[in-house]
Amino acid sequence: AEAYGDGSVRLTVDENVVFPNVPADKVPSMLADPLFGRDRFPVPTPAAGVSLVTSLVSCTGAQFCGLALAETKLPAWDLCRKLDEALVLPTPVRIHVTGCPNSCGQAQVGDIGLIGAPAKKEVDGKKVAVPGFNIILGGTVGEAATLAATDFEKSVPEDEVYDKLKALLVER
Repeated sequence: AEAYGDGSVRLTVDENVVFPNVPADKVPSMLADPLFGRDRFPVPTPAAGVSLVTSLVSCTGAQFCGLALAETKLPAWDLCRKLDEALVLPTPVRIHVTGCPNSCGQAQVGDIGLIGAPAKKEVDGKKVAVPGFNIILGGTVGEAATLAATDFEKSVPEDEVYDKLKALLVER
């Protein structure tokens, strides 16, 4: 912030860090700084359209919370990056992920909400319990805020969420 702008840093309710007041001519060199490299704090720059990563919200998930039924942060990050690579979205879509029904990730106010839930999957001919998500749709924030009104699909195994969301976003 000091090297490229006026030293200001802001934090958003969506858990993003914003560096305001960076002159346009300094943005390319700022983004080339190793701090913003893919391994540390990458800046989503989809080729066209908008990035799902920039509006992603997630609770801490099973890694840090004893109540969570699913891991959230890294899987949500990977999910959105993979969707960004596969799709060009003309308008922002907010994905909110929470590891359990307590909803620290506020899944009910996301355009798409993922709520950690047990799922079943066939493994070696037997149904076994695996981490999964309930997918809900239609939440909004702001002046006319509403909670998600549509149960899109329940008990989706974690490894099937990408395909479900990709199909949903393509239809959109």
